[in-house]
Amino acid sequence: MLSYLSRTLPVLLRAAVARDGALVSRIHRRVRLGEIDINLHMNQAVYAQVMELSRADWLIRSGALMRWRSQGVKAVVASQRIVYRRELSRNTRYTLDTRALGMSGRLLQFQTNLIVGNRVHARNDTEAIFIGPQGVLGADAAAAACEGLLTKALAIDDWRVTEQGK
Repeated sequence: MLSYLSRTLPVLLRAAVARDGALVSRIHRRVRLGEIDINLHMNQAVYAQVMELSRADWLIRSGALMRWRSQGVKAVVASQRIVYRRELSRNTRYTLDTRALGMSGRLLQFQTNLIVGNRVHARNDTEAIFIGPQGVLGADAAAAACEGLLTKALAIDDWRVTEQGK
């Protein structure tokens, strides 16, 4: 729990201070010594942890968290799939780019890309489901909760970012 808080709290505070309604979260980080595994690269489980930080940043910056809380709704991860493309070694600087891209029925689709320079090193496709006071929201209610929060995917070709558009 303390490890989670020490990792998450600074991100949440920075996002709250810079809350700007942005529909794209971009966090800049560096691979830390404690994130390295026996193969001397970032451990596969750490990818999911840092991508969660980026989704938390998006939730606050976009205003989605406040909106959903005022509606008595929370979004929880229903599924995620990570594709590991290239390894990250200690001290490597990288950027996390997170966006909410669309709805699939009652599921909100997020995409997070872990980028070094213009190369995508990993991608996380996540789906979130919405839970309200009466249970899981239907497709129409979920779509209404996400109105105005969706944006285009990051332009990528052959695992390289081709455009940094917002």
